[in-house]
Amino acid sequence: MGLLRYLYGPGRHEEHRDPHVVAGFRSAPELEPGVRADGSRDFRRLDALFTQPLALLGERNYRQPVWHLPLRAAPEDPVMSDQQWARIAHEVMDRVGLAPAGDFGAVRWVAVRHAADHVHIVATLARQDGGRPDVWNDGYRVRDACRAIERQYGLRRTAPADRTAARRPSRGEIEKAVRHGRPLPSRTLLRRKVQTAAAGASSEAEFFRQLRDEGVLVRQRFSERTAGEMTGYAVALPDDLNSDGRPVWFGGGKLAADLTLPKLRRRWTGADGSVHASSPLRPLDGRHLSERTRRAVLRTAVRRAADESATTNEFLDRLRGEGLSWSSCATARPLTGRSLATPSLSLLNTMVMSRRGIPAAVLPMTCHCPVSASVGPLLPRTASRLLARMS
Repeated sequence: MGLLRYLYGPGRHEEHRDPHVVAGFRSAPELEPGVRADGSRDFRRLDALFTQPLALLGERNYRQPVWHLPLRAAPEDPVMSDQQWARIAHEVMDRVGLAPAGDFGAVRWVAVRHAADHVHIVATLARQDGGRPDVWNDGYRVRDACRAIERQYGLRRTAPADRTAARRPSRGEIEKAVRHGRPLPSRTLLRRKVQTAAAGASSEAEFFRQLRDEGVLVRQRFSERTAGEMTGYAVALPDDLNSDGRPVWFGGGKLAADLTLPKLRRRWTGADGSVHASSPLRPLDGRHLSERTRRAVLRTAVRRAADESATTNEFLDRLRGEGLSWSSCATARPLTGRSLATPSLSLLNTMVMSRRGIPAAVLPMTCHCPVSASVGPLLPRTASRLLARMS
């Protein structure tokens, strides 16, 4: 089995250290590949054990009969022993249903450890009793098993498999971003731009207009049955091209489950079925938005207010028009929940007021906003914009 040979090899960058079996369908010492006189591993016995059940299935075999699952701990998690990894591997195989506890006719599998922070589980998709295991939706069972293990061992919690998490960039997308010197993969950058536009728009037309204003390419998909009925959309970055020189498109659902057109339309539709009117002055509302989206909305509001303002008072007035309210630090209390102190804006106000000759201590400010988040990264740009207009 080629995968086992890779796991016991040096790795692509000599990263594999002390590869060994920690668990399996038999005891770890029984399944450990032997060592030849020249120091190489002898996989013949292990290969035979794994391929024997496949022969019983014959034509009923899966097209890809090898099941592979890497399990990795987070960098901040404690380093676990071989015994702990063995218990984790057994629990995963039990919960997934490939090798339930006490089922001696289950699939044959091993867990190989060649680094401090992870193991690889390898199995052949053929039961020892001649049956064909069920792997339909096994990814969701794996996720449930991992969350149970995270709770049991006090590891970093990860998201549940509820099909709502944002799609992660593929390895190829990440490597492409590195080659082209981009700070983020296109999928991640587009998701943020779409989330920001969706949060700030009140209609489809406004949503697509904001995307185009941000330099995003938009392709609308229409129904083949009903003329003029839009059924979806896709977005792309102008400088992200495939091998044919064409833009790489991502549908809304490929960015995040809540960015499909039907789900976005629910945001823009009232309880009576009416569509909200488009309004650039619609107050910000942080309800039903993720933390990342709330941050993006607030950053956009601050940037837009700074672009359109010539004085500090005008800047703050525009923020109030967006639904933000302000109070002095002397009376402000620590804020929680949907309101959050934003000291970075205090510094912005201090910088501008100092330039105009007003004592800096006069107008420190705290932001009370339903859409609340730090806007520290915007501070230098926003301040410079205002100062340039006021000088």
